[in-house]
Amino acid sequence: MKAIFSTRDLKLASILETLGFEFENPERPATRIKRESGEESTVFHFLADSPTGRRADDIMRCFAKGEAYITEHPEEPLSYMMAVLLNRDENVRVVKQTPRQIVFERNGKIISISENATAEDKARFAKFI
Repeated sequence: MKAIFSTRDLKLASILETLGFEFENPERPATRIKRESGEESTVFHFLADSPTGRRADDIMRCFAKGEAYITEHPEEPLSYMMAVLLNRDENVRVVKQTPRQIVFERNGKIISISENATAEDKARFAKFI
């Protein structure tokens, strides 16, 4: 019987899949769980050993080190994958914190103004519409 490695961490699951780890059951790679409390989670199930001989728990331990692992092993494929995920998280944070520009058309002109514009900005802006 082959050993199984399970994780609820979507990022770790994505890395394992990218590294060639096979799902325990490719037709049902994950289990979705809903508890009486309403809490939901998803658990991904992989074969614990990859076809290349890597072990999922070793990857998990490296992944858990975060940026320290990247610093210690800058040229490892795992470091690149982890860096992509960290950069994505930072970019999502930036997107969520960046005010949108409201774009509209008036008198044949395309105009944009920040959704966080002050009343003064809006009044000053209205003169040009």
